[in-house]
Amino acid sequence: MKLIDCFNKASGVCVTAACGLVATAAIVLAAHTLTALVMGPALLSLPIKPLKKKLVNLRFLRSRFLGKMREQLDAAAKGTFILNRDFDTLSRLVARVHDEFEHKKAMVELCLEKSKEEDCKYFVEVMRKMKKRDGGFRKQVEELEEHVYLCLVTINRARALVIKEITSSL
Repeated sequence: MKLIDCFNKASGVCVTAACGLVATAAIVLAAHTLTALVMGPALLSLPIKPLKKKLVNLRFLRSRFLGKMREQLDAAAKGTFILNRDFDTLSRLVARVHDEFEHKKAMVELCLEKSKEEDCKYFVEVMRKMKKRDGGFRKQVEELEEHVYLCLVTINRARALVIKEITSSL
């Protein structure tokens, strides 16, 4: 019985709080609506032509300064986007080469530890596996070298594009 009374009181408090929030929201909405109804005709009766003339006569709008700056920023943004993609690619390639190098290093360390304990047959087996994987490592290094070269070319192109855009707008 006490539990039911407790639930009834709690639900009564929740309903009262919800009604209070709805009433507050309705009052705020009514105040904003009244403000819009009162100020709307006043704003629409403002003379637009003198305001437009004042905006057109501003020096920085007349000289198209902002338009030129926007074009310069767009050119710089294009170059930055391309360079970010290139740097992400280079980062992934360096990580792959680094992982392969660490694997080879671990294999050599393991081989040196085992060579002290056993015969040379373990050493020969490790060397055979390393020679087998050497082609993949060389290919990764060559791919990294190619991407570094392409990234440098892209940096030069982006720099030239930005300089061209800046000098053409002066």
